[in-house]
Amino acid sequence: MAAILGMAAIGAWAFMTERIGYVITQGISMNPVYYQGDLVFVMKADSYHVGQIAAYHGKSPGQRILHRIIGGNGSAGFVMKGDNNESTDLLHPTTEEMIGRPILHIPHGGVWLKPLMGPSGISMLSFLVISGGAAKARTRRDIPRGRRKKRVKAMSSGSAGSLATAAAVLKAVQRLSPVLRTAAAAAAVLTLLGVTLGVLGWIKPIAETRAGEKSPDQSITYSYSAKVPKSPAYDDTTARSPDPIFRKLANRVDLNAHYEGPAGFFTLLATLSNGTGWHTRQTLVRKTQFTGTRFDATVTLDLPALVARADQAAEAIGAGPKGQVAIELSAQVTSGGLPVLAAPLTLVVDAVQMTTGPQAKFRTDTTGTAPSDVTKAREITISGYSLMMAAQARSYAILALIGAIAIAAVVLLAALRKMPVRTRADIERRYPQHLVHVEPMPSPPGKPVVNVDNFPALVKLAEKYGQMILTWRRPDADDFVVRDEGITYRYRVPLDEPTLQNVELIGRPGVGSHRRKDSSPSQVS
Repeated sequence: MAAILGMAAIGAWAFMTERIGYVITQGISMNPVYYQGDLVFVMKADSYHVGQIAAYHGKSPGQRILHRIIGGNGSAGFVMKGDNNESTDLLHPTTEEMIGRPILHIPHGGVWLKPLMGPSGISMLSFLVISGGAAKARTRRDIPRGRRKKRVKAMSSGSAGSLATAAAVLKAVQRLSPVLRTAAAAAAVLTLLGVTLGVLGWIKPIAETRAGEKSPDQSITYSYSAKVPKSPAYDDTTARSPDPIFRKLANRVDLNAHYEGPAGFFTLLATLSNGTGWHTRQTLVRKTQFTGTRFDATVTLDLPALVARADQAAEAIGAGPKGQVAIELSAQVTSGGLPVLAAPLTLVVDAVQMTTGPQAKFRTDTTGTAPSDVTKAREITISGYSLMMAAQARSYAILALIGAIAIAAVVLLAALRKMPVRTRADIERRYPQHLVHVEPMPSPPGKPVVNVDNFPALVKLAEKYGQMILTWRRPDADDFVVRDEGITYRYRVPLDEPTLQNVELIGRPGVGSHRRKDSSPSQVS
């Protein structure tokens, strides 16, 4: 049951940390609403509107800006401005990019929080948790029986009081209900979780500089060829670029586009024109995905068909047939986040030949840019697995520690109510409304006196009979009595009440016997 409740508490904490964040204000942009060093907790909302104050992420990793919404909307982006600023913010965050609206403002809370969550503060918290756990694990049962008296004497130093109080609180916690004991365990878990996340979040800066990667090289190279009969026009039966293709010997040309670089998508387009202002676009190779670092696309150009298409357009507009066409090729490659690589090449076809346009460039390439340092938000990783960002770890650490402190405070208050009262100061602090201070009063002769062994029992008797508790101080003890129906109920606190400093005196003649007589229930006349 305790484990289930503990897991439920952690799950609820995890859910809340997804919606709750914090901002430590810097500068004077939000004066007089917020000042330098204030701590503001914010909660994510489903919608925001003009006039509200809201926090959003800035450009720098981990930067959080808390300004007022003065315009815009959640989809296109809000216009933000500090109340004490003359100009608006450069960024226009959307609803999804908002961190949240303020729900709690702690003036100067950031001033106290920063030292606590710094490396030295985290180290101190870790030491306290570890040393506290060790002290809790070693109890009086671990001390051999023969050494207990010596151990008690050793504890009668200045730290004995705090150790005795801690032990009393621990026993009081053990007497609490299962729910409160589970809450105490949850507080311990949240403390350890907060310290761990704090160490991971603050051990290094929130952002880190890394060497950028060199962008890859890319290139597109054109070439063409045509089968021709053996003739004095060519040295071979294949005509190749950049030589012209004489149409009397060949009317079909194989065009090849060769790409080298990272994988992506390839497209080959051709724009036909005839010098009259007419043009049309044709897709020679549809958008094709490829893998690897090389890709080849080969298409066949039917020169008579291309010239006929241009002449048909010229006749349609009344310009008459031209007998020629210009082919503007454009091979395009899209690869990941790289810019689109486009390679142009112009071919001109007339009645005699196919040649390239002026200043033809058969190869188009891009050289990868040199790597440059980039600043990125630091990630917390374990064995290569990313857990969260350092900024998130810091936020979660603060929220976990605040939650642990709140739970621990509730448990501590409940435990203090369970602690036994042993001195007049304890009684006056816990039950002031039940006490009436009077002068010492002798017991009525012939009336019984009942010694009560604990003060809460005396309180119950007083409440039962509707009486106040009378108290006075004697030379050797403090008396607390309730009188009703002829019976005196008494709780006595001897002034020599044993403590850790003189606990070895218990059992000595005249001391231990007196303690047992006054503290045990009895009836005398």
